[in-house]
Amino acid sequence: MDWMLETGIVSRQIKLTSVKLAMKYMRRVSSELEAVGSEPEEEELIVQGVRFALRVHQFAGGFGVETMRAFQELRDKDRSCNVQFQNQQKSL
Repeated sequence: MDWMLETGIVSRQIKLTSVKLAMKYMRRVSSELEAVGSEPEEEELIVQGVRFALRVHQFAGGFGVETMRAFQELRDKDRSCNVQFQNQQKSL
């Protein structure tokens, strides 16, 4: 067990698993955004997703390709939510 700690295998596995968790969490947030109807709830979901992702990014030292795609998907959903909200405000 000590050799695994000394070589960093455990640390790398924890970081890799954390990045996978962040990817799944961001995808979950992204899918939840489609189900949520109100602007404050959407904004809160996005903020929570981004905060968590950034913490994992700092801990793990970066994201993989799939996790970056999930992060970009979340960013794109945020932009589309903002556009929809602005359009609703204009029509009022």
